[in-house]
Amino acid sequence: MKKNYELSGMSCGGCVKSVQNALLKLPNVEEANVQLHPQSVVITMSENIGTEALQAQLNKAGHYSIRETVTQ
Repeated sequence: MKKNYELSGMSCGGCVKSVQNALLKLPNVEEANVQLHPQSVVITMSENIGTEALQAQLNKAGHYSIRETVTQ
């Protein structure tokens, strides 16, 4: 399954790589396509991962915030 998220706290390509590497360390994350402009990520996961778990992982990488994009 793919889920879209908004990110904040990134300012450069190094931040993008840090966020991507942190997310890829989580079990069940198959792919993390991180964009700097706009700050966002599309995560492909084999099982649903809660936003709290994603945020906890990003806290280890730096001062980044993530929130699920609500689609209507």
